Amino acid sequence: MWRSAGTAGALGIEIALCIVIGAGGGYWLDRKFNTHWIMYLGLLFGIGAAIKGILRVTQAYKRESAAEDAKAKQGGSGGQSN
Repeated sequence: MWRSAGTAGALGIEIALCIVIGAGGGYWLDRKFNTHWIMYLGLLFGIGAAIKGILRVTQAYKRESAAEDAKAKQGGSGGQSN
């Protein structure tokens, strides 16, 4: 249970940092090159990185859940009868 809570908390921080770093980097480049569109590109890259992180954690959770289910089925109903 604590492991799942830690993973969820880390994912939230990762999402926020991806978006802030992407938008902040784009804003800095906008100021440096005197443009107005690079920040939006950085924001899109940040959102893409956040989505990639969500998919990574979701896939890891599915693998872990499937392994736990297989373990429970293997040892769960071995000696019981009706």
